[in-house]
Formats: sequence, structure tokens, C-alpha cells
Amino acid sequence: MVLICLAIITIMGLIGLVADVGSLQAQKQLLQTAADSAALAAGQELNYGDSVAAGKADAASNGFTNGQNGIVVTINNPPLSGPNAGKSGYIEAIVSRPEPTFFLRALGFTTITLSGRAVSAVGNGPNCIYVLDPSASGAMNLNGNINIQSACGLLVDSSNSSGLSVNGNITITAPSMGVVGGYSSNGNVTLTPLPKKGILPAADPLAYVQAPSYGACSYNSFSLNGNYGSSSSPYQMSPGVYCGGMSFNGNLYLNFKAGTYVLAGGGINVNGNATMKGTGITFYNTTGTGGYKGIVLNGNITLNFSAPTSGTLSGILFFQDRSIPGSGAGSTINGNSGSTIDGALYFPTTTLTYNGNSSTSGYSIIVADKWIANGNSTLGNNYTSLANGSPIKGLVLSE
Repeated sequence: MVLICLAIITIMGLIGLVADVGSLQAQKQLLQTAADSAALAAGQELNYGDSVAAGKADAASNGFTNGQNGIVVTINNPPLSGPNAGKSGYIEAIVSRPEPTFFLRALGFTTITLSGRAVSAVGNGPNCIYVLDPSASGAMNLNGNINIQSACGLLVDSSNSSGLSVNGNITITAPSMGVVGGYSSNGNVTLTPLPKKGILPAADPLAYVQAPSYGACSYNSFSLNGNYGSSSSPYQMSPGVYCGGMSFNGNLYLNFKAGTYVLAGGGINVNGNATMKGTGITFYNTTGTGGYKGIVLNGNITLNFSAPTSGTLSGILFFQDRSIPGSGAGSTINGNSGSTIDGALYFPTTTLTYNGNSSTSGYSIIVADKWIANGNSTLGNNYTSLANGSPIKGLVLSE
């Protein structure tokens, strides 16, 4: 009987221990879930706003409000511990709370502080094509004989039942395709995979990029007409403020030196046979002399352009002023089979028409209010040339 009594006491103690440990484990899982979510929420705001406030607000939405009932929510950028400590592209969330015990009180443990920790990393986003118009029919419109091969995803924000419209002999291949509304197709159309309908609209992924500041005019209504440059000795263009824009006509070989080309009114207009090259360049198209005009690259044009690989405009090739209204002039970019375009074509409030045959072994990004496509294009996602990867960011939990 004595042994039985002692055994009962031991068994009850073990049962109590198991009950406490089970309860604490359940609370630990809730804390870890809150930390995971807070790390992702804070990471989303890393380039856009107050990441600390975003992380704490998300933790509160999961029932863990900083300062209440002993709860402590800490957001660190960069992380203070772990394998990614000190790395600016990572953000750490720690959620802790003292939890009461039951049977362990007999051993002097009235509370045990539990915590969950997570680290999110800002990396290359999975998508590189964004069509932002919220309601237009044919916001993304493809007609004719078109073959688009994309190494990254495609999103259409239009809620229209034909937000994505494809007509003709068309093939689109991408890792993923999504549209807020729906899509329509006519002809010999192959979409791989089929677009997912009814997705949530995506925000402008480049909204955080600051527009370049600029000063007085460097050039006024710059124009070249006739034959300029050769394949071995191209005409040299210099960065600066081009009031009234640029106009080119004739047989031209142009090399754009690295830097920012501000088009203060007038845009760019190219006609004829032109070979245009430039490494580390950004065209910022805004209003000014003669009013806002689009980028119009017509004719038999070979484009070999690449965006800066570092700095505030890293990865941005064409940048349309966001203050231009939706009624502003659209832009047309043509390129032949010898063209390579590495960089973002960013036209957030106007229409981009992208024609011709272009390919890239690097990367291409299209963000436009509306996108009209013609011709064959290959859009890559090799961002190794960029110091900080793609300008379109995505988040993953790395710890």
C-alpha cells in the first residue's frame, strides 16, 4: 500500500508536468506564429514606411499587443542575433510573454517566459510584370503573332472580366499569371499556366523608388537629323537635363554615357535606322518645356540598354514621373532581334506599347498602367549584375 501511494504521487506529478508542458508548448506555437507574421509584416514596410510599427501592429492583430499582460514585441533591423545579425536586408521579430503554470507551482515555478523569434529576408520578388490599371478592359492587351517567354510572374490589377485580353496566335509562358478580374482569348492562344482569376490587386512594386532630383536645363530641344556616328565611333550622348526632350532622325549610332537623363518635357522621339547603346543609364520622363510627351522609339532600332547596377535608381531604365495623369501620352518602345534591354520599364500611370523582338540574358521588368504587346519577347530574371538584386522585392522567412 505504501508503494502504491508513492507511485500514485509520482504518477500525479508526472501527469501535472505533462499538462503544464503541453499548455506551454501550445502557447509557444502561438508566439511563434505571431513572430513569423510580424517579421513578414515588418519586412513589407522596410522600403515603404515604419517597419517597427507595422510589425507590432501585426503582432497585436494576432493577440499579442506590446506592453499588455507582460507581452514584449521587439522588431530589429538588422537582426541583433543569429546567422543574419547585422545584415540590413533582414528584419527580426521577437514576441515574448510570461505564461502561468499550474502543477509546476509546487516546484516554485509560478510563471515561465516563452518567446517566438523569426527573421524575414528581403529578396528578389517572384513577379516582374505588373499591369496596374484597376478597371480597364484589355489593361493588358496582346494582338497578332506574339510569343512571350517570362522567367518571372505576371499580375494584372484590372477587375474587368477582360482585364487580360489576348487575340491571335499568342503564346505566353511564365511561372505564374494572375488577374483580379478575368481574361478573354480568341484565336490560337496558349497560356501556360492558365491565369488565376480573382486574385487580390497588387500595389505598385516600385512605389518606394525616389524620383531623381534635377536642376537647370543642360540642353534645350536636343535634336539630331541625318547621319551621326558609326558602329566603331558612335555619337556620344551625355547625361543631364534635356528641356524639350530629344529627337533623332536618320541613320544614327548613339552611345549614352552612364548617368541619369532627365527629359523635362518633350520625351524622346526616334525615327529611322538607329543603334542606341548605353550602360548604367536611367531616363526620367517628366513634364517641362513643351509639356509631357511619351517615349517613342520607332523604325528599325537596335537597343542595347542596361540600367544602373547600384544606387537609388539601381535596375531602373525608364522612369515615368508618377504625377503624370492617366490621360498623359503613352510610350512606345520598339526593338529588333539584336536588342537587349536590362532594366525596368516603369510607366505607372500611362500606357506602354512594347513592340518588336527583344531578348535578354539578364533581366527585364515591366510596370505600367496598361501594357500593349506585339512581337516576341524573352524576359529574364538574372539579377546577379545588381548589387541589391531586383528592384522589385519579395519576402521569405529565413529563420
